[in-house]
Amino acid sequence: MPFSGRYIVLALVVIAVVTVVLWIPVISDHINAGLSRTSRIWAPIMILGGTALLVLGLTVHFGPLEITGGVLIGLVALAFFIDNY
Repeated sequence: MPFSGRYIVLALVVIAVVTVVLWIPVISDHINAGLSRTSRIWAPIMILGGTALLVLGLTVHFGPLEITGGVLIGLVALAFFIDNY
């Protein structure tokens, strides 16, 4: 039974998907290690920057500044929870 081009392409796609799924934990571990090293420097800066943007947005009643400040603070909190989970 000869193999058609569709089966070969399907097999290559399946191999690529399995490879990506197996590499996700490795890539995630490398990214997490790199971000954890610099978090002591950037976390306070992001919290202060987010707080400043949030307060400025609340003061001048400008929604995008409020959202940006809240998102920055939320990202730092999320990163802290993920790093210490």
